[in-house]
Amino acid sequence: MSALNISLLEELRGFMEDDVITLIDEFEIDTRERLESIGQAIENQDAEKLRTMAHTMKGGAASLGADNLSQHFRGLELRGRDASFQDIQQDFSNAQRCFTEAMMLIRKWLAEGK
Repeated sequence: MSALNISLLEELRGFMEDDVITLIDEFEIDTRERLESIGQAIENQDAEKLRTMAHTMKGGAASLGADNLSQHFRGLELRGRDASFQDIQQDFSNAQRCFTEAMMLIRKWLAEGK
């Protein structure tokens, strides 16, 4: 699976034009805040909060073509559904790293103006 679905981003830009930049900015801010909340949910072993936060972020990432990131959030969502917190920190760290990589690729795509 690719880290970024460029075709989807191109489709969004075609539909939204320059508003796609605002969408990306809002996604980045929202995801940073929600990652913090997910971290707190993991720390508190709050399975429902983990599930709902990860579910929301799974969809947000998918809507921007960040397919790998969406899959990481799906994994965290399933962990919340199953209340499975054993060794979850690695999954959470992987999601954080994938978010950073996805944003770097999205920003690069924006800068290239493709």
